[in-house]
This record gives sequence, C-alpha cells and structure tokens, in this order.
Amino acid sequence: MCGIAGIITFDDRFHISTGQLEAMSHRLAHRGPDGQGLHLNHDREATALHPQAGLVHRRLAILDLDPRANQPFTDSARRSIVFNGEIYNFRDIKKELARIDPGYAWRTTGDTEVLLRSWLTWGERCVEYFNGMFAFAVWDDAKGTLFLARDRMGQKPLYMAFVAASEDQSRGMPPKPGTESIAAIAFASELPALLTLPWVRREVDNDALVEYLQWGYIPSPLTIYEGAWRLKPGETMTITRAGAVSRTYFDPNRGEPFSNIDATTRTRQLLTQAVSRQLVSDVPVGCFLSGGIDSSIIAAAMKATAGDVLTFSMGFDDPRYDESGYAARVARHLGTKHHAFTVRPDAAADLPAIAAAFGEPFGDSSALPSYYLARETRAHVKVALSGDGGDELFGGYDRYRAMAFSQKLRRIFSPYPWKLISPLAALLPGTHPKSKLARLKRLLASLHLPPAKRYSTYLRLMDDRLLHRLLQPAVRDYFWLEWDRIATHFDGASADRGPVEAALAVDRLYYLPDDLLTKVDRTSMQFSLEVRSPFMDHELVAFAADLPSRQLLRGGGKRLLREAFAGDLPKEVFKRPKMGFAVPIGDWLRGPLRELLRDNLFADDSFAAQHFNRGVLEGMIEDHERGIADHSQRLYALLMLELWHRNQNG
Repeated sequence: MCGIAGIITFDDRFHISTGQLEAMSHRLAHRGPDGQGLHLNHDREATALHPQAGLVHRRLAILDLDPRANQPFTDSARRSIVFNGEIYNFRDIKKELARIDPGYAWRTTGDTEVLLRSWLTWGERCVEYFNGMFAFAVWDDAKGTLFLARDRMGQKPLYMAFVAASEDQSRGMPPKPGTESIAAIAFASELPALLTLPWVRREVDNDALVEYLQWGYIPSPLTIYEGAWRLKPGETMTITRAGAVSRTYFDPNRGEPFSNIDATTRTRQLLTQAVSRQLVSDVPVGCFLSGGIDSSIIAAAMKATAGDVLTFSMGFDDPRYDESGYAARVARHLGTKHHAFTVRPDAAADLPAIAAAFGEPFGDSSALPSYYLARETRAHVKVALSGDGGDELFGGYDRYRAMAFSQKLRRIFSPYPWKLISPLAALLPGTHPKSKLARLKRLLASLHLPPAKRYSTYLRLMDDRLLHRLLQPAVRDYFWLEWDRIATHFDGASADRGPVEAALAVDRLYYLPDDLLTKVDRTSMQFSLEVRSPFMDHELVAFAADLPSRQLLRGGGKRLLREAFAGDLPKEVFKRPKMGFAVPIGDWLRGPLRELLRDNLFADDSFAAQHFNRGVLEGMIEDHERGIADHSQRLYALLMLELWHRNQNG
C-alpha cells in the first residue's frame, strides 16, 4: 500500500528533474511514511528516441518488509515498476510463473516482483490473473512504453495528465494513436502530486463542476481540472509516443451463473474466501466494526479464519448517530479484542484538512466519521478490513426497494395521472432527509418519471431547476446531463433484469468507486492506514451481478447475507434499522459550522462569488436555518467545494 507517481517525456520542453520528482513524492508522503524511492532513467535531453522516465514511490510496508522490496523496482532489462495496493493471490501466481520460467532467480518475497514478472509473461492480460486492489505503472526503457492499470472496482486511484506534441498544454485527455503524438505524460495516486508540474492545467472543468453539484462527487474519468484525467476502474492503458490505447478488462455488472449451487451457500463461500485472502500480511490486520450487517459479517468471517481478531468502532455523543453499543455487543458475541473510540468532532477545525485530502471537491459528509475512525484505528494497526460494498452488491439501500415498489404502483394504477399526483407530494410535512415522510415525498414526486430519471432523483443533490437558478450564465452554458450514462442500464429490461437491477448496476459503476471507495481510500491513507474491502473481491462481485432483484429483496434487503451468516451473529444484527455512517451535518450547519459556511461562501474572493447566484445561496441557507427545508447535504457539498478552492489557492 503506497503512493506512486511518474513523468514520461518525449520532448525536452518538459525535461524531468529530480527536484520535480521529489516535489511529487512530498505530496504523497502520507500514503507511504516507511520509505521513498526515485528513479530517473537519464538526465540528458529528452527526445522521441531517448525519452526521459522518472518514477516515484512512497512505501507503506505491509508485505516483505525488507528494503530489497523497495520501489521503484527495476529488473536487469531496465523495466521498472511502481505499485500501489496489494495482490492477495500473489503466492499462487508466483508458483505459476516459477513453473513457466523455473530458471528465474527471485529477489523478493512480496507481490511487487510477482506483478512485474506477470506483466512480462502475459502482457496487458496480466491484470486478469490478479485478485486484489491496485494501481501500477510499468516503464519499459528499451521499448519506450508505459503501461498503466487500475483494479477492477476502483479501490486504488490513478490520475493522469497528457500534453500533445503540437501544443504546450492540453485538456489532459490521452491522445489516441493516429490522432496526435504525445509530448509528455504524468501520473499519480492523488491530484496534488500532478499539480506540482507547471504544465498541468488547473482551470476548473465546468462539466465536472456540474456533475459534482448533481451527485456530490465527480465521476470517472473526469476531474475538477481541465488538465487532469482519471483511469477508470477495470481499465488498462498502454502509452507510447504515438498515443494511448486503453482497454476495459472488467465489468462489475457482468455476472457469472451459479445455477448448480444454492445462492445462500455460494454467498457464504465467496465472502469467507474473500476475507481469508485479504488477511495476507506481514503486519497485524484489524477490522472495522459498526455493529451493522456488513461489518459484523466481515468480523465473523475473520474470526472463523484468523482466530484472534482486533475490532475497532467509533461512537458519538449524539445517540441518533452512535452505533458503538451495537458494535460492542457483536464484539462480545464473537470474542474479539475490541477498541471503541468516542469522538467529539471539531468539524470546523477538521473540515479544511479533510477537503485537502481529496484534492478536489468531495461532498459526502460521511467522510467525517471515516476520517476520525481511520485516525484512531491507525494508532493500533496498519491494515483494517471493512464492510464497504455490501449494500451495492446485495441490495441494502432503501432506494432499491423504492424502485421495486414504484414499479409495482405504476403497474397496478397505470391509468392514474401520476403527473398530477406527484406535485401533491410537496404538501406533505417533514424535511429531515432520512425521515419516513421525506422518503414518501421523494417516492410520490418521482412516480411520473421514467425509471432512469426516477432513480436519479433518489441520488441527486440538486435537480435541474435548482441548478439552473444557482449557476451564473457563464457556467450555465456548460450545463449538461449525461443521462445516457444512467439510462442505458435501464433500457432493454426483461423479466429477470428490471429497474432494480439497473439501479444496482449504476451504483456499482459510479457511486461505489467514485464516492464510497474514494472516501475510504483518501480518509484512510491520510493516516497511512490500509483498508481492504472483502466485498470488492471480483469473484463475489461477479456472483452478485447475476442475482435477480427478487432474490436480493425478497423478505427485506440483503436477504442472502442475513441467511448465509444467521448462525454466526446475534439476531438483532439482522433486525435493527440501518443507520449508515453519518454525522448530524444539518444541525452543525445551523450551529458550529454556521460561521464557517457563511464566511467561505460569501467572501469576495470565494468560488461561489465567481460561479453562483448569491441570492439563491442566501435563500438556501435561510430556509435551512429556519427549518423550512433540509439543505444539509447540498450546503455541505458547497462548503467542501469552497474549502477545496481555498486550499488550492492558498
């Protein structure tokens, strides 16, 4: 688990210096405090025939703690690798490689050398052999090629910036062969490392800005900057001076049939196997435990496999958001060595650091508790398992049941004029977004919409009307909705694949990697903590993708998980309402965060002053403070946008 970065230049206008590499390394220091490495192939003029290649690595030592495993790792033929992540099945792959080439003399006992040898043996198809989370780069000095890869589910990040040969600056997108040759490319685990380079454009991408205002995060491959790009989950890219060729090697929604095995049995087998795989480590491994279904199951599977287990939970003084009591009961039941932390958040002081950790706007307020949990857990272990991804695989969110129920209503009462009934939803009381009335209002208000747009109303922070009012004309010109990205998953519904399956597909492609897993990576790595997610095991993902909604939702959400692990945990784990990992952000924005919000949004040099209609902002804040409406998540997203802006300009 580490931080990686690099620069390849075919044009001496973008000459690489060790100072540039050291600056990139400095920005990634929190990802790897146990060591750093730099590799520069030569310091002469960079040309098409003799490109310069500089690689950076920051190490968090988890496997093969010996310095011989330090990176960049280079073989005798001048092929170098930098790697972030873990390959859980590396020992099995190493056996296969040893069979293919029994004369090769291995220098290390970890997974980095296995990864490099896999690339040399199988080329771009090597990623299909890996079970793990990873982002890596391989530079072949003799051939002048760079290979980039990202894990199937997007657990590990990889950002890029390109310069085309015919211009000093470009939008950062990779040119395809035959369209434009490449002058330079840079890559990094986090955006701030890319921004140390003077040729990476820092202008705000207005398309990405509008996406952020809609969803609270920026979907791949966009970033907030015009000059930076993101490799998608499950994607590889081969880059030469002539251009870049990308390949998608994994689709999280392409299932694998399991007809000859009972689904409940198969769920238990695959999840237990995933947990067992992810215990590979040369340092102690812990487990996050909230007391909910997903984390409790991971802890139970870990206990059955590892015996002694360290579990970690966090509580708040506010009982509405405190799950620590549930976690303690599960820990006692399993007999784990439990560590419970009670946090009294100082959000006004902590939010600027959290905003800086993401390198671009990130509007999910659950980053706050994730940040605190990672901070406290890191005092005890370097590695922790988490339950992230269980909802997206096994139908745990209420919005999936809402999609199923709304479809049933439309079938039963199809003659009714839903377009007339839906506006009446606004007359219902209740403003708290998690209240039953608020959820009923959202359901009724969207019944007249086709499935794709109906589902988007459950996800979006700001609808079309609010965005049109909020954005200043110069920004509004960029207003676009990539409905095809969502709608394509709702088209062609069959008896076995309907709106619920489409909703799950959308979440696995966008919300899961670009919001949830991004949050986990940035908040944990801010404290040099490696978090592994057994639910992201690609065999388990492929199995879940083939499950029909009737099997997922019958008898309540996550039925298969409840049945598969019913004998391992107290019954109350499966019966209590889902709380989610949240903080009372709405109350804070009326109280301790009120001044921070107003001071930042209404400053003369604010991002909001340049892009948004002040009157609309004032109205949103006023309505929220008076309890007329709940704009908590919208205002939080706007505050984090502003804190990001101040950080990059400060």
